[in-house]
Amino acid sequence: STKDVLDSYQIDESFLHVVSATNDIKENTSKAEQALPPFANLSENSINVSLNKGQVRELFLSPGTEIDSRLFFKEKALKSVALRRRGDPALNYMKRKEALLDQGFTVGLQRFGSWNECQLQLRRNASRYRKVDHFLCLSKSYCFDDNLYISSERRGVRTDRILGQLEIWSNKKGLCRSFRSMLKPWTTEGLKWMKTFTFECWVVPADNNELEEKLSDKEYFKAPGWVFKPDTGGGGSGIYGVMDKNKVINDINWWKKRKKTYVIQPMLTNPLLIKNRKFDLRTHVLVTSVSPMRIFVHSNGIVRFASQDFKANYTKSSRTAFLTNLSVGGKVAKTEDLSWSFEEFKHFLNEKADEVFNRIDVAIARALVATEGKFKEKYTRIGNGTFGCRTCYQQIGIDILLDADLRPYIMEINGNPMQNFKSKKVTDLCIQFQHDITKLLYGGVHGDIGRELVKDLEALVPASETFDSFYSWLSMDHIEYLLRMKAELDNMNGFRVAYPPSDTKLSAGETMDWASFLQHLEAPPERIKFHNLLMALK
Repeated sequence: STKDVLDSYQIDESFLHVVSATNDIKENTSKAEQALPPFANLSENSINVSLNKGQVRELFLSPGTEIDSRLFFKEKALKSVALRRRGDPALNYMKRKEALLDQGFTVGLQRFGSWNECQLQLRRNASRYRKVDHFLCLSKSYCFDDNLYISSERRGVRTDRILGQLEIWSNKKGLCRSFRSMLKPWTTEGLKWMKTFTFECWVVPADNNELEEKLSDKEYFKAPGWVFKPDTGGGGSGIYGVMDKNKVINDINWWKKRKKTYVIQPMLTNPLLIKNRKFDLRTHVLVTSVSPMRIFVHSNGIVRFASQDFKANYTKSSRTAFLTNLSVGGKVAKTEDLSWSFEEFKHFLNEKADEVFNRIDVAIARALVATEGKFKEKYTRIGNGTFGCRTCYQQIGIDILLDADLRPYIMEINGNPMQNFKSKKVTDLCIQFQHDITKLLYGGVHGDIGRELVKDLEALVPASETFDSFYSWLSMDHIEYLLRMKAELDNMNGFRVAYPPSDTKLSAGETMDWASFLQHLEAPPERIKFHNLLMALK
């Protein structure tokens, strides 16, 4: 019955596996548990105790079948299940499926009409889906519940959506609240850090009192105007500008009465213009870990121009001079005429290109690392607190403005970036992005990455210590992170690494002070220690 099917997909807190009501799946689950390595069911404390006994080097070389299954796939046919909500535009997402097919996957497509229907189909096919290697979500929102995420992580199955990203990154309100929660911009130091990579923001009506206080401070606010963004939606829908402080307050009260939530940010005072047009940079990014972050920025991105010459004052008639989204400008001009590739943009920047893109990488790394704590908060409430979305990955589109001094400011993060445009040039850039994602994730392992990593780590051990004693503080999560990173670095193709960072100079005499940034985020000591190890390895 329907009730039996719904009741069958539950979490057993002691083992964190999917329990089915049918006997054959229970039998398969039992066999899978017996095959797990000895440390798989240990608590984090007992894992760390075992590392202190001198097993660190050995665990890099032989991490065990559970972690090995999450690191990479051996020579076998790979299977994926793609889930797409009926009504979502197919062409925007099918390029992801095509990239998997080109990498040798067999991909089955499952359509659904609602969240409940999607979950019901997943439960009905639980036995068959235990044999897949990858879940692909072709919907604008989530396709998977917490139980499937936990089961997938346990079995080493990849999912192309990071659990929690929708409310932490992709939602305008969520991103603003994540930044405010972690950076504390109401403090002097927090505001300083926030302004190094993004704009100050407020969620109204929740932050009404603070915003009105700021608006009344002439010394504090010297912005030329303010941007109102609805908390949901995309394609530039509902976004508008306000040039007068009094109208800002009036609009806040107007939306409050109508129970509408908006994100408000100051406009950029001095945007960089090209041929008197405002523009932004849609930067394609791949995140393969959030605990801690592992971030790859793709070399192919899109420069998106406004369809009118820039004007100092925002009016309804000048909306297309302010908004650079191609969904807006494409209504009055050809996409081909409103876009550049990053290669064209680098040619325009000339000798400043490397410096600008180094700054962009640092801004992206700062923004995403700042949200690590929000993911940790969410994951501690899932299962028994050991879930880490270790087999998740996410492609995101990060929209960036540059000021006249070539400093980048992140506007927003799109968790489901458009991949199909009327322009063949732009669409081809997106196709290359998709193919490079699958190559990075499934390009295989070249050589013995465990031994290569041990060799890299040995170079950092002082003469007075042994390998095992020097790295006794590492947990199994640290070891898995390092092995995954090593495998991914072998298959980067069109990607470059934004985090873990290198000690890149942003301009003469200027570097990114990561230690101070992590301390401001109140990162635990072991997180800062691991960051220092990553810096040394880079």
